[in-house]
Amino acid sequence: MMMVLIMSNSLLKIIDVIKESNKIIILPHIMPDGDTIGSSMALCLALKRLGKDVKIIVDEPLPDNIKFIEFEAIDEHVNEFQYDLCIAIDCSDTERLGNRRRYLNGCTINIDHHITNNFYGKYNLVNPKAAATGEIIYDLIKALNVDMDKKIATCIYTALSTDTGSFKYDNTTSKTHRIVAELIETGISVNSINVELYQNKPINKVKLLKDVINTIKFYYDGKVSIMHVTQKMLANNKMALSDTDGLIEIGRDIWGVEVSILLKELEEKKVKVGLRSKYDVDVSKIAEIFGGGGHKKAAGCLINDSIKKVNEIIIDNIEEYL
Repeated sequence: MMMVLIMSNSLLKIIDVIKESNKIIILPHIMPDGDTIGSSMALCLALKRLGKDVKIIVDEPLPDNIKFIEFEAIDEHVNEFQYDLCIAIDCSDTERLGNRRRYLNGCTINIDHHITNNFYGKYNLVNPKAAATGEIIYDLIKALNVDMDKKIATCIYTALSTDTGSFKYDNTTSKTHRIVAELIETGISVNSINVELYQNKPINKVKLLKDVINTIKFYYDGKVSIMHVTQKMLANNKMALSDTDGLIEIGRDIWGVEVSILLKELEEKKVKVGLRSKYDVDVSKIAEIFGGGGHKKAAGCLINDSIKKVNEIIIDNIEEYL
């Protein structure tokens, strides 16, 4: 069944801005995941079909499990590319762009699905009800009258699958499944994509997983699990921070655990805190205490302190939300 797209005024304006632009850069967020990269690549392919000159700016390694996507137009820097439009993908605020936020200019489109988005763009296409930013990109591509082919469909499927936990999380909606049905009709191989995303872990990642599991601690009668990964652990296993995606689910999947927390050491005394909940705990409220945010069941923040101290701080602040 063909879905009917009802276009809002903001979407119509963004379509006009895109059509009027010729050279476009796309900015995924730092520590890229399947949603930001899948969404960025899908939009890039669609814009190229419209005759646009497009670059995706990524200056860090991509996770191994999404390298199967047929990438185009990725560059580490803008260099001499004189762009007239900048599109930020899956970023709730400019901090999520890291050093790439210097590329934001007077004409920026902000496309995102996080409830904590602060509408930093000149034009904002933000829908917190979307399962993933890939869902919003799907709507945008349809509104631009670009036909859905296998390459674009593969990218959007990757975005949707990775941000919904392979369609397990309750952000998955009937619309999500209707979109997936249309993606499958393009001829994509769901099995092949899922093998790449979830069933081809490098041996070094398995070794890293072992090291991370060895750090696990439980609090509040087993309702909270905390693990951590240090720069030393990454170096010993020849892995990057981007390779830690999915590790947080190990704690969440343990019987009795309501909230799983993964502490990632970015550098000395700088820790990224990931939070996931299984049932009713709103972890975005916990993240907001420390200036972060996200969704009810998936959120995060940055804390400038040692892993040991961050562990203590989180535990001291989490009890009232359980």
